[in-house]
Amino acid sequence: MLSYRHGYHAGNHADILKHMTLCLILRSLNQKEKPYFVLDTHSGAGLYKLDSVFASKNKEYKTGISKIADNDKLRKLVPEFYKVYDFLQQDEKEQYPGSPYISASLTRECDKLTFVDMHVGEIDSLTNLFKRDRRVNILKTDGFDSLKALLPPPIRRGLCIIDPSYEIKNDYIHLVKALKQGLTRWSTGIYAIWYPILGKQNDHSKNLIQDIKRLNVPLLNVSLQVNEQDEVFGMCGSGMLILNYPYNLYNELESILGELYSCLKIDDKARAKLNILNEKA
Repeated sequence: MLSYRHGYHAGNHADILKHMTLCLILRSLNQKEKPYFVLDTHSGAGLYKLDSVFASKNKEYKTGISKIADNDKLRKLVPEFYKVYDFLQQDEKEQYPGSPYISASLTRECDKLTFVDMHVGEIDSLTNLFKRDRRVNILKTDGFDSLKALLPPPIRRGLCIIDPSYEIKNDYIHLVKALKQGLTRWSTGIYAIWYPILGKQNDHSKNLIQDIKRLNVPLLNVSLQVNEQDEVFGMCGSGMLILNYPYNLYNELESILGELYSCLKIDDKARAKLNILNEKA
């Protein structure tokens, strides 16, 4: 939806779970010398100022990065995340990296990246941010369509990050359809899908998880709910579904999830979950 701007939500609890998971996946890909490809289908602006008009409106970053910025345990477990975050604070404080910035920062010279978005403002931001990075390709197109148009990539190793706004109910349907097309073209790629946990009457996360589980691809699910689920309103948590997950990802997520839960929970209805839904062959 073209009215959606992630700047309102930058650095919140959902971003922390998503971006730390992303860092762990990139860590795994970096362990082999062969180059790889990253496709981010709903990239957003790439970099966010937490003192901007957008972020200042609801100050959602106080539910996330503000609570874990100085956490020594997480700094040891996910140094990649803090390397990127700390670098930004040297330049100008109150900045938070989006997934494109994290991906570009943690990949190597031999790797290739494509960032996709439909919003003109986000495309302008991405273009300005990565104008000197020859590894990066930026496209203004529909993120779901990009899985059909851009896959398989010339480099057969890699990761596809799918992070729609879900402001339109059909996004759930479009996501599963696009994912099927992507897997047909690139069956060996890692697919990392973010999803929200909303108020009960608007929450489609359980159906989405089951629809993706039925694809019979190795599948890992990690989720963090920080407060009680309302009957109608709000986002109380989020999760990541990782298809073709790296072998070591479960253990690495297990090592950080308890700490994230302790730091980010708001009430006693908070919960964290990590499980393998489809085992690797």
